[in-house]
Amino acid sequence: MEKPWRLWGAMERCTLTLVSWSWGACRVSLLALILTFHLYGGFFLLALILASVAGILYKFQDVLLYFPDQPSSSRLYVPMPAGILHENVYIRTKDGVKLNLILLRYTGGDSASSVTSTNQSSPTSSAPPTILYFHGNAGNIGHRVPNALLMLINLKANVVLVDYRGYGKSEGEPCEDGLYLDAEATLDYVMTRPDLDKTKVVLFGRSLGGAVAVRLASVNPHRIAAIIVENTFLSIPHMAATLFSFLPMRLLPFWCYKNQFLSYRQVALCRMPSLFVSGLSDQLIPPVMMKQLYELSLARTKRLAIFPEGTHNDTWQCQGYFDALEQFMKDLLKSHAHEESAQASASVTII
Repeated sequence: MEKPWRLWGAMERCTLTLVSWSWGACRVSLLALILTFHLYGGFFLLALILASVAGILYKFQDVLLYFPDQPSSSRLYVPMPAGILHENVYIRTKDGVKLNLILLRYTGGDSASSVTSTNQSSPTSSAPPTILYFHGNAGNIGHRVPNALLMLINLKANVVLVDYRGYGKSEGEPCEDGLYLDAEATLDYVMTRPDLDKTKVVLFGRSLGGAVAVRLASVNPHRIAAIIVENTFLSIPHMAATLFSFLPMRLLPFWCYKNQFLSYRQVALCRMPSLFVSGLSDQLIPPVMMKQLYELSLARTKRLAIFPEGTHNDTWQCQGYFDALEQFMKDLLKSHAHEESAQASASVTII
């Protein structure tokens, strides 16, 4: 059975390559096709024109979703934190793309003794949690440093910020599968660090980053302690239907979308403690989508934090924002400590 499957796979790859090449050729020769159709007509030429237009629209979706060049210096300059212990790190994904990370280290409070040395081989049970920060679809990680520093201080946690491929100083071009690989590589890197507590990894995602965080949590349920998502969407098809309500976008099949980010399906697989943060003054993503994600979640512990004055990018500046996140993290760590205590008790044999 192995040879027929290999043959089928080779035929499938050849067919996809041929279709992709033909599609590209149609896009390049669109003007010639239109002129030829105008002169001679014919259903075949009309079909080629429609295919080329569809190809252009399909490729154009990336332009509508990813904005790594906004502001204009985002690909040239990444602001670094000043006066705080941090590491500027480069890692590689499974497909060989080099990514830029910033690790902000928490060194204060009760956990100081467990993180003062970056060469420590095994963090103690009082080691701080580590938050993986996935940002939105514009700018770079340097623009999120002020927000991340407040997280570090208020939540007493390490914070790892990652620039997706094509953003900041990271290589490559952004795409949905690529962003998923970037998230996996970031988690893998954190898991290889002997000085970070692997049992206290928390995902945070805002906007597009929320979709990246949800997907990463859905396929790594045993490596993620909790997830926090803020002002994110159900899926790209849902967003298209909202933004282009004057077009029959709801009638388009999903395969028409190059990027899908189906968070409304993947969130049901995230059973770890989950916090959904919603700014009701968000003018980009309808706040009702955050409520729907919360309702779709099957997490054993889930919360919905609502901020009436919160906008799409600035909900974190609302009063009470960090109080909500801090309480969520405290309850998480308390539950974590209780589980560790229970495991320790179970390992004791009484004679």
